[in-house]
Amino acid sequence: MDGYLRGAAVVAAAVCLAAGLGACGTGGESGGNASGGGGMRIGLLLPENQTARYEQFDRPLVERKVKELCGDCVVEYANGRGDAATQIRQMDSMINNGVEVVILGAVDVRSLRSAVEEARDADVPVVAYDRPVEGPVSAYVSYESETIGRVQGEALLKALGDRANGGQVVRWSGWRAPR
Repeated sequence: MDGYLRGAAVVAAAVCLAAGLGACGTGGESGGNASGGGGMRIGLLLPENQTARYEQFDRPLVERKVKELCGDCVVEYANGRGDAATQIRQMDSMINNGVEVVILGAVDVRSLRSAVEEARDADVPVVAYDRPVEGPVSAYVSYESETIGRVQGEALLKALGDRANGGQVVRWSGWRAPR
């Protein structure tokens, strides 16, 4: 159980430290193993490759931070390319091939539930990354959305200057957390 918690702690720390920087980017496409040698095997599953940040920023930042925290750890990477069925197969493959922890940026927060349950049954902690996912996750790492919204609103008001006088800025999000 110590290895289980150690794995979740290493991954959560890496993702926490990299997540804030990851939201900045523009990107490409890739796959395969990234870092290290004979240490812990960490699965990194990102949701899609259309948003540049996942390939050009989030992935390299997570890999770099994992390597910094655990030099002999190996990051095994896959991208769901916006398809939940593909991501479920990728997660299943990682679990069956012996990853010790999974960082999961879910394509669809509901459809990955069975894969998260499979990971739990295999004693593989899952760190939900960037968005929550249904099922028994060990940790959830994301950005501070309320702070980001406040800062965005303040920047908008500042940019509007005198034109904002008497105006109203409304921020609405249609997203709801899964129940």
